Amino acid sequence: MLCARARTSVSHVSHNLVTLRKKHAPGPLDQSVLDRLRAAMDRERVLTRQTLLRIAKESGIPEATVFGVATFYGDLSVKRRGDTRVHVCTGTACIAPGDEHVGWLEGATGVRLGETSADGKVSLEPVYCLGLCNAAPSVLIDKHTHDGVHVRTVHGHLDPENARGIVAGTHSAPEPRPRIESRSSTTIVLRNMVDGADATTLDKARARGAWRTFQTALESKTPSSVLEEVATSVLRGRGGAGFSTGQKWRFAAAQPAGEKWVVCNADEGDPGSYIDKWILELDPHAVLEGMALAGFAIGATNGAIYIRSEYPRAVEAMKRAVAEARAAGILGAGFDVHVVEGAGSYVCGEETALLRSIEGLRGMVTARPPFPAEKGLFEKPTVVNNVETLANVPWIVANGGAAYAAIGVGKSRGTKAVSLNSLFRHPGVYEVPLGISLRTICEEIGGGMKTGKRIKGVQIGGPLGGIVPEALFDTPFGFEELDAIGALLGHGGIVAFEDGTDMKRIARHLFEFGDAESCGKCFPCRIGMRRGLELLDHMHGQGELSLMNELLETMRYGSLCAHGGGLPAAIESIVKHWPDELLRSGRVVEAE
Repeated sequence: MLCARARTSVSHVSHNLVTLRKKHAPGPLDQSVLDRLRAAMDRERVLTRQTLLRIAKESGIPEATVFGVATFYGDLSVKRRGDTRVHVCTGTACIAPGDEHVGWLEGATGVRLGETSADGKVSLEPVYCLGLCNAAPSVLIDKHTHDGVHVRTVHGHLDPENARGIVAGTHSAPEPRPRIESRSSTTIVLRNMVDGADATTLDKARARGAWRTFQTALESKTPSSVLEEVATSVLRGRGGAGFSTGQKWRFAAAQPAGEKWVVCNADEGDPGSYIDKWILELDPHAVLEGMALAGFAIGATNGAIYIRSEYPRAVEAMKRAVAEARAAGILGAGFDVHVVEGAGSYVCGEETALLRSIEGLRGMVTARPPFPAEKGLFEKPTVVNNVETLANVPWIVANGGAAYAAIGVGKSRGTKAVSLNSLFRHPGVYEVPLGISLRTICEEIGGGMKTGKRIKGVQIGGPLGGIVPEALFDTPFGFEELDAIGALLGHGGIVAFEDGTDMKRIARHLFEFGDAESCGKCFPCRIGMRRGLELLDHMHGQGELSLMNELLETMRYGSLCAHGGGLPAAIESIVKHWPDELLRSGRVVEAE
């Protein structure tokens, strides 16, 4: 066995080799270590030592690094998985009413969650969001037949009756499309998705004006003029942090001329958020045009869109759209886009982890500075924007940044798409002007709870956002306004909990999620998530609540990224608004 010093030396050598290779010879994006491992996993259902050695040799990447990638992502495994992999959603939107659906699938498959049948035919595996929060609970079926056919399908509205048919492949109900509506006087991001609009192909999208703005920019605008329109719009990132899009583009544009990248973050992993999924599937060319305009503004000729593997239809829609745009001569020589598929990791939604994943490596968070705009993908200047952010850009450039900035409240300008989970009477995706009250969204647009019960609270922006009690629903829906009450606008996904929900069960679920999805790089997150679970199991009085608050403060300020730094907000809101529920004795076993 290697001593600690020797293991450290091997690690440093591997890191240096990988850094040199990605900087000087990155190779095609579809031939990365991650893509090779995914292909082998789809084909063989296990990553053996021989497979890892072969991929290490083919890619020129150290075996230790290849093994690290193989053991990082949920879709990959060095243990045998079934020919049929059943991925049951255990995300917040699917467990909000309870987790009985896990038992339905255990009965249908004959195996316990996390296990594979003895004959290797089926495995039952957890996943944290499939983007069908409007039709929860949901399940993804990943089938590999011995004749080489590999098919992935997602099913919503899971119940005890259809569970067996879904697993067996005899239940073929189409993936349920949510209600998609605009509740804004100006429809922007959903402009090609409402009122019967169809922009799913290049011809249909062009008939609705797609790519016209980009062509006009090439013919009569300058990169700086496009950038200034985006800056004037006060558009902020719609993926979580809310950073100024114009400022991010300025940082990248200011870098010396040379290879630059535009990356679309389509790793929409926040349970309860499914906005990006439907934009990708129903209006793919709006996203591509937004990427092309960003490339024009900052001087980039390369683009990559990273889509989570839990969205198989979105992956296919974007691949088809890229192929259409290339065939029409829109993408290619001047600016080209490559579709990269994730492999099951929530933390890859963080931009530095996402860039490492595109490079085919473990999705580990890296410290900033340097920021991606200076040193990003393959260590080149890179702009990273999410799907909804980029889908806004063509409208902004065509209509002027001032028109966009005229909508909204305070520093939150424009519109925002929100997605409501299946406990609402009217779940779906809605475009609303920023500044609208949370009460209007939940009670008027969402219609309240379909059961008729009162809303106990809502979590906004995924697991890293605080849970807002009904008493605070008059808060305007804006970045700073929600932040002031301990919440997060984030992606705009809203998960409601109705009266009667055990908030200790929700707290445990959130810590389990955080523990499972931590990249493990920093100890406040890695250890803090597990420590939080232990504290929940021993809650007796104010002493434990004080310890919990100390733990959350350590995680908030000590974690490297928003995963460990953001999840405390949700637990803090439960401590603040529902402390008595946390102090109920006994371990919450039904949430496991």
